[in-house]
Amino acid sequence: MKSKKQYFSTSLEKGLKILSLFNKERSSISQTEISKLLGLNMTSTYRYVNTFVDLGYLVKEPQTKRLKPGIMCISLSNNLMHASNALELVKNEVDKIYAFHNITIDVGLVNDEVMMSVYRREAEDTLTHNLPVIAANCLYNTSTGKSYLSTLSDSKLKETIDRISLQKKTAKTITDKQKLWDEIQKTKARGYSLCIEEYIPGLIAIGTPLIGKNTGKCLGAVSFDFTIMQNKPEEVVNNYSKLIIEIGKTISRLLPDD
Repeated sequence: MKSKKQYFSTSLEKGLKILSLFNKERSSISQTEISKLLGLNMTSTYRYVNTFVDLGYLVKEPQTKRLKPGIMCISLSNNLMHASNALELVKNEVDKIYAFHNITIDVGLVNDEVMMSVYRREAEDTLTHNLPVIAANCLYNTSTGKSYLSTLSDSKLKETIDRISLQKKTAKTITDKQKLWDEIQKTKARGYSLCIEEYIPGLIAIGTPLIGKNTGKCLGAVSFDFTIMQNKPEEVVNNYSKLIIEIGKTISRLLPDD
């Protein structure tokens, strides 16, 4: 009789170990570091790395040659999150707020400054906007992105603002770095972010960060979305700023962050 060990794939094990090296503290890694950390020879490491790059699970920075999780890794994480118990608990909380208020709610996670929507409920009988499931370079012009920036230390915030490209998405997009800095400081002070037609014309979004209960780090954000044709910005703030902060704290307690 064959033992279970005979059906064990050591190649798969090594590949998964490579992907497991990435975390909040180690967002990029070199091929040499992978080889040393896992005890693989450089030839094997090169083969695994290039397979992941070709499949889209890793991306290689052109200048530094350092490796980062690719779009397929983010997609895989999203799919696994949808299958997890934590997401079911998040869905339940979102559905409660949705059922009572009939508002559009979006829960997103952040990975290497890429925002990924993991659960969204669209309000009934209202105008909606088609938002991407995965969005890069959106830290400065979305409520989820601004919420994330508001959790950074001032030194990290400055470094991030100096580095990111502030592209004009709409007539109201903030493209001045000092204005963005001032806006994030306001977001820090009040506990919620506000975007008025900065990402999509006609879209108002109010959001708050999701903070890991164990690490204290930002995991993502939750936002309420409205159309400017049916809501005034001041009404959104008056009616929903306390609620968004409250649900943000609730969802934060449900998400795994170890």
